[in-house]
Amino acid sequence: MNEIRDYEHRVQYYETDQMGVVHHSNYIRWFEEARTYILEEAGFGYSKMEETGIICPVLEVEASYRTMTKYEDVVLIETNVTQYNGVKMVISYTIRDKESGEVRCTGSTKHCFLDRDGKIVRLRKDFPVIHEVLQGLADNGETEKIN
Repeated sequence: MNEIRDYEHRVQYYETDQMGVVHHSNYIRWFEEARTYILEEAGFGYSKMEETGIICPVLEVEASYRTMTKYEDVVLIETNVTQYNGVKMVISYTIRDKESGEVRCTGSTKHCFLDRDGKIVRLRKDFPVIHEVLQGLADNGETEKIN
C-alpha cells in the first residue's frame, strides 16, 4: 500500500450522536477528506484543477458500515483510484481503526470531469498533465468503459 493513500482522522465530538457513535453521514465526509488529501499529495488537488477550469463532481456514493467508530477514535482511510479512463474515475475507500486495524466502513465514489460550462472534459487529450497524475494514482491503469 502506498503511503500517499492513507489519510488519518481523529473523530470529533460533533461527528457523534448521543451514544458517542459516529453518525453515518460523516463517513461520506471522510471519503471527501481522504480524496482531497491524495489528490493534493499527488500534486494536482481540487484547487489546481479548478484553476485550470475543471470541476470533478460526485456522480455516485456507496458505503457499507461494518463496525462502530466512536468519539476520539483515530481512523486511517485507505484511498485507491480503482478505475480511470480520462473522463470518469472511481475511488474506493477502506476506513480502519488505527490501533486495532478493524474495518469500520468501506465504500466508493464515482466522479466525472467537466469544464465550467458543465461539458465533459477528456483529460487525456485536453489536460495531459492532470491525466498523468490520475493515471499514476490508478491501481491498474484501467481504461475500460466506466458506466
